Formats: sequence, C-alpha cells, structure tokens
Amino acid sequence: MAVAARLRAAVVRLTTRRYRRILIASLVTLGTSAVLLGLIGFIRWRGHQALQSDTHTVIAQASQQLIRSLQSRRGTLTFLRDTLNRQPGLTLPQLQALGTSAVRHTRHLLGAGVARASQRPTWWATPRTLSRSELAQLNRTILHHGQGSWTGRAPSTFVMTTRTQRPLLVMMEPLRAPPYRRSSVVGVFDLKPLLEDFFTANLSPRHPVQLLEGRTLLYRSPAWQPAAADQRPIIVESPAVIDAARWTMQMQPGSTRVAQTLSWLNLLLIGLCVIAGLGVTIIVWMLSIRTWILQRAVARRTAALRRTLARVRQLAITDELTGLYNRRFFLNRWGWEYVRAKRYHRPLACLMVDVNGFKQVNDRLGHQTGDLVLQQAAQEMKSLLRQSDILARFGGDEFVVALLETSLTQAELVAEKLRQISIPVPEGGRHGVPTISLSVGISRLEEDDEGPDDLLEAADQSLYEWKRRLKSTLSR
Repeated sequence: MAVAARLRAAVVRLTTRRYRRILIASLVTLGTSAVLLGLIGFIRWRGHQALQSDTHTVIAQASQQLIRSLQSRRGTLTFLRDTLNRQPGLTLPQLQALGTSAVRHTRHLLGAGVARASQRPTWWATPRTLSRSELAQLNRTILHHGQGSWTGRAPSTFVMTTRTQRPLLVMMEPLRAPPYRRSSVVGVFDLKPLLEDFFTANLSPRHPVQLLEGRTLLYRSPAWQPAAADQRPIIVESPAVIDAARWTMQMQPGSTRVAQTLSWLNLLLIGLCVIAGLGVTIIVWMLSIRTWILQRAVARRTAALRRTLARVRQLAITDELTGLYNRRFFLNRWGWEYVRAKRYHRPLACLMVDVNGFKQVNDRLGHQTGDLVLQQAAQEMKSLLRQSDILARFGGDEFVVALLETSLTQAELVAEKLRQISIPVPEGGRHGVPTISLSVGISRLEEDDEGPDDLLEAADQSLYEWKRRLKSTLSR
C-alpha cells in the first residue's frame, strides 16, 4: 500500500509539459526500434540471398563432380565392352577372369557380366555381398529392363532398391560384336558407400546434402537438418542426369563466413532493439500507472457491486425461511410457463400443498417449532420433485408446485407421493401434537382456461375439497 501511495503521488506531480516530453520520447524510441527491426529484416534477406548464391555455386560443382565420378566408374564397363567388341571369341574362364579383375580393381563394383535380351544375365563375377533373394531380384530387374527398346543401342543407368532397402546402381554398356547382338555389359555398384565416399571426399561437413531419385532417398548427410514445425531451413536443388537416371541433389547452406557475420550483426541489432524496447516499456508504464491504479479501484468497486446485486437478486426470488422460490418469482414464472404451454399445446399441471395441523403446532409448541416443520416439509417435497419442477412457498403454510410437461395422471402420482410424507414434530408427543402430513390439490391446463390464475384457483379449490374429505374421513 505504501508503494502504491508513492507511485500515485509521483503520477499526480507530473505536469502536462512532462507528459508531452514523455510522449515525444516514446515516439522517438518507437521509431528507432522500427528502424532497427527493419534493418535486421533487410540484413537477413540479403544474408539469405548470399547464402543461396554461395550454395548454388557449391551444389552445381558437386553435381558435376558426381557425374564425372560415376562416368569414371563407367570406364571399367567401357573397357570390358571394347575388349569383347575386339575379341568376341573369349572363353567363359577368360571372361570370368576379366570380370574378377574388374571387380577387384574398381571400388564399390560388386559384380560384372553380360545381359542378353529376354535372358537372365550371365555373371562373370557374381555379386558376393548380395543374398540369394537380392540376387534373384536383381536378375529379374535387369531382365525386365533389358526388354526395352534401348537394348544394344545406348548406355543405360538406373537404381534398384532391394527388399532390405539397399540401393544398387546398375550400369549397362551395349555391345556391337556380332555374337553379342542385343546384349550389354552390366555392372552393379553398391550405391550407398559409393556416395558416402564421394561426398566425404568432395564436400565439407558444413554443407549438408541429400540425393533423391523422385521421392526415393538415396543418400543423406548426417548433418542434414529436417524441417521443423516452426522453422523450415533453406534448401537449394540441382539436377544430376546420368543416362536415363534423373537425380535431384539438395543442399542446405552451411556455416560459412557470411552466416557467421550475419549472426554477429543480428545479435548486435537484437541487443539494440531490446534496449529500445525496455526504454519504451518504462515510459509506457510511467504514463499508464495512474490509469492502472484507477482501473483497479474501479474493478474492486464493480466486483463488490456485482456481488451485492447478485445477492439482492437471490433474496428477491427466494423465501428466507425455507430457501424455496417465493410467491413473486413463482407468479412471474408461472405466467410465462402458462403462455408457453397454451401456445404449443403442451401439458401443464399445478399442485397446491397445505401443511395439516400447522396452526396446532404454532399454538402448542411455538413459532420456532413451526418454522422447523416448514423447513422439513420444504426439504421433503424438494427431494421428491424433479429439478425441472418449480416449487415455491405461496404463503404461510401453503406451497405451490408447477409440473411442466406433466399430464393429469402423472400429476396425481406426484400428489400421492407428497401425501405420503410424514414429518415428526419435535416434542410433539408430550404436547399431543400428531405427526404432520400434507394435503395436495391438483389442477391441469384446460382449453377453456382464461388465464394462469384460473389454474391456481382450480388447484386451490381441489385442495379445499381434499381437506374436507380428509376431515370427514377422520370424523368417522
């Protein structure tokens, strides 16, 4: 409270001239912050442009180097092709020795052989690292690929993925010698270690890269950053075409000097923006502290008035003794329910309840005991009625119940339940006061009713009729 009083006093001492100065300082600070934020955005945009430009250069060079590297691997198959074209009469042992030598002296070459149209390939050096199922899948793929129109006409390169998700690179060189018409020299390379060796030797780890064939991932660097939900990294693409194989090389900008310089500039500008923001915050608080104090006072008074109003409304519709609805609320609600039931032709019933022997309780045991009896009667009736039923104290020892969506038969059942209520009177046995019961009168909505009061009057007449019959029964 002492701090709040001091702040209030400080705000009061501020003059109009000081407010004007504070406002000018706030506008200047906001303008400076806006300029700094705009400068940050411009630098980031220029930085992204520079990073993309550098990455385009790197990825283009890497794509050309990858093509040259694979073409150098094709040189082994070209040597085998030229050898068979010059010496088509080589025997099978000679061909096997030639294929074994090619596999031994070429990195990542798993096997070599010859593929003929509509025939399974003949392997000079069988791919030893492949299982039987993988080798059978490879033979079927080469046989299916060899049935195309390319056979014996142009080199071919394609990627096959085994059932164990192992990518294999298959290269085929067509033969021209007469004994090998519509045949090609075929070589199978282990693609994953081939790409790992290439990218490790030719690219820095700060340039993450991945190689795709359509949507199939052939290779991905360990430093590749996947796209997050709130941030998507920059990706630069470059095509790599090798015969009929069309690959896409993607690269993310690495940690270059441009990125480091941008990071330092961003940190510096962000620091300046934080300082400017703190200045704006302090000034805004100085300007708004007085309003805040007044708003808190108004909020407290408004909350107190709302609580008081809610309490007054509750007291206005509630009977203080029994906690039930009072006569005023019931009559207002009863008129509304009567109009609704009349308009939409819905059933509506009314019960008028009277406490038998209540005057005797007041005369012999006092009004305090009478109040307890009324409270007990209210609780008993409330426990037997539905939540949708409207129970109210009509006056004295009379209660009234509005039964919504209730026919006459159902209302009679409810009335019978209420008549079965038995309320013991404290100390009633010694003073000759019997157990208290209830008398109930019933009425229902009729077509010839002129208003809601007619239904209440009918229930009241039914109550008197029931009390007369009860007296005549007791007199007998």
